[in-house]
Amino acid sequence: MYFVIAFFTVTFVGALISARTLCGYNDISPWWKVAVFLLLWAVWAMPAVLGGLRAKGWLEGPVYNTLALGGYFLFGFAFLLLMLLLFRDFVWAASYGLAKLSGHASAGWSPVNTAALTKANLITLALALLLSLYALYEGVKTPRVREIVIETSKTDREIKILQINDMHIDRSKPVKWFADMVDLANAQEADLIVLPGDIIDDQMEAVLPQAGELKRLKSRYGIYFSPGNHEFYNGLVEIQWYLQKAGFIWLSENGRNVEGLPLYIAGIPDGPRQRTQTQYPHLLRDADPEAYKILLAHNPAKARAYLGQGFDLQLSAHTHGGQIFPFHLPVRLANNFLSGLYELPEGKLYFPRGPGYGGPPMRLLAPSDMTLIRLLPAAASLNRGCNKNKQ
Repeated sequence: MYFVIAFFTVTFVGALISARTLCGYNDISPWWKVAVFLLLWAVWAMPAVLGGLRAKGWLEGPVYNTLALGGYFLFGFAFLLLMLLLFRDFVWAASYGLAKLSGHASAGWSPVNTAALTKANLITLALALLLSLYALYEGVKTPRVREIVIETSKTDREIKILQINDMHIDRSKPVKWFADMVDLANAQEADLIVLPGDIIDDQMEAVLPQAGELKRLKSRYGIYFSPGNHEFYNGLVEIQWYLQKAGFIWLSENGRNVEGLPLYIAGIPDGPRQRTQTQYPHLLRDADPEAYKILLAHNPAKARAYLGQGFDLQLSAHTHGGQIFPFHLPVRLANNFLSGLYELPEGKLYFPRGPGYGGPPMRLLAPSDMTLIRLLPAAASLNRGCNKNKQ
């Protein structure tokens, strides 16, 4: 109930500010102003309304899939429009105020001048649409593969670890999109694949065609999965059963030594109980003391506490790198980190933005990715640097 009240309050305020900015000083009928507000509010609320209709069973199949993608795109457009309007009006009002104080202000460029406001609104709407279309392209395109190198004295050979997180498989996304992701992943010929959560973002029975593509993932030493918060939202037991049957190694407050490699991998799920717990003394109980110890923990917020228990590297997810600017700042504040490689006193933390998206099918200044982590012996990286210097 609190979520419903909060959601409709936020959407109401967002639509009201946008409508007030677009129409407040224009000489048009009050009824037109009300109509613009109601239209904007409908766009803001559309994802929740469509989700409610789906939950009731009144909207399903291809019709829902199409409406959901369109509705979330319009929601993203409305958000970007609001951000542009707020930024524009702040800069406009501040610069006009300064010009007025210095005696150089022109009445024709007053923020309440109807003609100037009409031109500014048209430009802002066009810019919001262009940004939304670009963000849509960035959101649905096949992700790129990033590559990072981590050196350690705990291995005498190169180990290739492919990290894929935040795919957010749901019924509205086409099977081919996930098929292309799997093809790209398999082309990396990784020694092992790790999936630190938010892979399934729907009821398991509703996404069997999309999730079926995961069965084609290939690696030499296994595929390791640790659940994120969205697995808890959508039926953890069913998701666990499906992925384990597909051959994935499920890590949820447990770990295992990787046979044939000097690695130990453990996982902490992002469930309600784990968000208040920081100490897991049993996780390393069975670890080979000489192994390189990796922790899969979907949420990066507690990385310092987790790494301090003896792990060399924590692989996380969750933030999407902010996904849509300017969400980068609140995401960083909420999770302590945004994305990338962090060299912390307790150990290393790494997480990419992920190949999928949550909510709007859009990304702005946070391009999608998956990462090939090359774990190299320290001596090998040193020799590579020496050889490079000799050339």
